[in-house]
Amino acid sequence: MSLVGYILRSFRKKLVRRYINHRLIRKDYTVISDDCWGGRLYADLGLKCRSPFILMGFTASEYINFLCQCREPGALDVISISSEERGYPIIQTRHARLFGQHYTSEAIFRTTYERRCKTILWDRVFIKINLGNPKYRPEDIARWNELKLPNSVAIYPDEPRFKATPIHNGVALPDWEKTDASNGYRQFYLSTLRFDILHWLNHGTIRNTLAYQCAHFVFQRKFFFHIQ
Repeated sequence: MSLVGYILRSFRKKLVRRYINHRLIRKDYTVISDDCWGGRLYADLGLKCRSPFILMGFTASEYINFLCQCREPGALDVISISSEERGYPIIQTRHARLFGQHYTSEAIFRTTYERRCKTILWDRVFIKINLGNPKYRPEDIARWNELKLPNSVAIYPDEPRFKATPIHNGVALPDWEKTDASNGYRQFYLSTLRFDILHWLNHGTIRNTLAYQCAHFVFQRKFFFHIQ
């Protein structure tokens, strides 16, 4: 990269950081996500991670139950941890297994998880679910709609099968590929195209405005959100 190119790139990154910092009312959030989407949000927005549910995932059959019961006393306590089932560490809690696909050892996963559990901001919890995961059943979608969880977003591919029934805080994502069902990083990138994530963190509601889309275009996606 030429010197001029490097300077322009650095300048644009500074503008992006100023834009994000200007728009965000607060800088502290706890994101609960069923895959790596939440980790991408923290990284791209330059926010301190206040969530133990990063670099890991849930099974679809347990995630909604976990969301309903995670505030109960002892719900997040580690009951056991093992690497035998999948080859990477899995923490067993009262209501769900936590799959540490991106952790290299049981000790690191447990230590990181328990440390971050102490940083949870229960009054600033934001929830994301990936209904594009084929393991979510119609009854799971119905239950999600019944719960009407605040500060939440449900993402899914822009396909006819999701259009029959409105989905609570649902966002249909364009350009969804088959592998996106398990790729939280790319899910986050696609999400930035369809709703204003900064407004969501400020107010907990789904919105997409022309001003946000213009900023997304002007700053260029590779600078605005750093997906590769």
